[in-house]
Amino acid sequence: MRKHLLLLLFAALCCNGLLAQEECEDDRPLRMAIGPKVGVGLDMGSHSNLENLKFGVGFGYQVGAAFNAQFGRRTEMSCGGTGWFGLQIEAMYSGRNIKLGSSRLGTSCIEVPVLAQLYFTPNFALQAGATPVFVLKGTPNELNYEGATYGTGKIKGNDVMITAGLAYKARFNGNSALLIDARYNMGMSNLAGNFDTKVSSVMLSLSYLFNIVK
Repeated sequence: MRKHLLLLLFAALCCNGLLAQEECEDDRPLRMAIGPKVGVGLDMGSHSNLENLKFGVGFGYQVGAAFNAQFGRRTEMSCGGTGWFGLQIEAMYSGRNIKLGSSRLGTSCIEVPVLAQLYFTPNFALQAGATPVFVLKGTPNELNYEGATYGTGKIKGNDVMITAGLAYKARFNGNSALLIDARYNMGMSNLAGNFDTKVSSVMLSLSYLFNIVK
């Protein structure tokens, strides 16, 4: 029995070596991938001169596409596209929700995160960058809170959030990868000139990426 186990272990090691060789065929120093992405998160509102507004935390979501590139080789023996540095660019539709007492302020947005990545292990990366945000619409059209009425249906504005987080990439057969990331987005601009509220969020998302250059 022990001999059989040793033979199986030796065969598994040989097969693993063959798979590694296959993954590195036609090797290039750059690996690029693209695929769908979905995420959920918590949205938070802040305020300065609207002292009578008491914001709470609401649940948000996002759906879209992600592009990921990883550069160079981690070691001389590594496959291409496994280096220390990467780039993540996304095009996302997001639905934000902020609690305001018993009411809810929702916004529909287009977000375009652009993040630099530092792979401190072969699979884990720190990421940071900027996320331009374009607010398309607010819901409901009017929001009543403690006797005051706010016109929120026509809220439109732009923001560039500061984004930082952690990502984990699991590769499959050198052709695809699963990317899980957690990030914090800090809002820098008001929703509107007369609505002094910045929106920040904590997001957890999942991307399935298909290699286009490997």
